[in-house]
Amino acid sequence: ADGFYQNRVAPACRSRMNIPFFLHDESLNEQFLAGAKARGLLQLKGHKSVGGMRASIYNAMSIDGVQSLVDYLNEFAGR
Repeated sequence: ADGFYQNRVAPACRSRMNIPFFLHDESLNEQFLAGAKARGLLQLKGHKSVGGMRASIYNAMSIDGVQSLVDYLNEFAGR
């Protein structure tokens, strides 16, 4: 909401299951991914042709898992 993360997909075309996003400062990508991995949040690196990040939250993803991702996104943006 504060611009730290950006979703470049038009709102009408967004998926509820795949959430692509970019860090406002892409030089932080590796640091973001390392911190996510340390918390057990894996496979967030976006597609090689698009870049950025992508969270896939299909049916097997628990609400607790989604909340863990949200908590990390807020924590990382706050630093």
